[in-house]
Amino acid sequence: MPLDPLAHLIALAASQVPVSHTWSAGESMTALGRETPALIKNVGELSFRTVLGLQAALGEWMTQRFRHLYNDQEHDQLNEAVWAASIDFRYLRMDTMKFADQPDPVRGPLGLSKGLSRDICKMYQRAQFGAVRYVISSGNLVRYVLPDTKTFQVWFRTVVQRLPSLSAPSARVAGAFDIKVRRQPPMGVSEAVFGTPVPREAFDPSFDLSASSPTALIDAMLVRIAGRSNPFLWTTAELNAAGFPGTPYRYPP
Repeated sequence: MPLDPLAHLIALAASQVPVSHTWSAGESMTALGRETPALIKNVGELSFRTVLGLQAALGEWMTQRFRHLYNDQEHDQLNEAVWAASIDFRYLRMDTMKFADQPDPVRGPLGLSKGLSRDICKMYQRAQFGAVRYVISSGNLVRYVLPDTKTFQVWFRTVVQRLPSLSAPSARVAGAFDIKVRRQPPMGVSEAVFGTPVPREAFDPSFDLSASSPTALIDAMLVRIAGRSNPFLWTTAELNAAGFPGTPYRYPP
């Protein structure tokens, strides 16, 4: 079964608001908006793991926005794969992330969102600060397709303020500020540089994290994700055959 929508997305899926934005060949650059120094500073305080989780959460905003118009199951699978990768990047299959551009105002933004997930994952594995810049663009894309952005803006601001205390070090500290500085993947980088894994529920402002075990929440999510086929994730059998230490899709492994 797919993951249940977080609380802030249930009303969005039920609203079934028609499309009001335009989409053309040059529209994507407009939709990605601009990064401001304040956004770079604030989002840069997130760890690389939480940047990856934030992209998965933004992907869920995108799929829920258009659910009544186009049920993008591929995007659902990609979102779940990125959630899993935010816990352990070895689960992710990068070679299957191939997405075609689409011309219409529903599939076009959805395709761009999937491409951003792919590009952020590429930057993540190299500990490149560019992942922060791309996730800001992903947030701008969500704003572009929403007819009313107030709820989203409150959510985005709340989670960006909440997450730094849950996972360290920040991307600002762990990665190069300019993505051109680091042209080669870092060698021998400790897994700790990417930050502490955080549960998906940390991206739900209404969820009381103090009342639950983060370890149990992460483990339950991974078990749920592993329960169905996903082209963007290695299977348990494939991971075991490759010598994965511990138990795949359990936390701790």
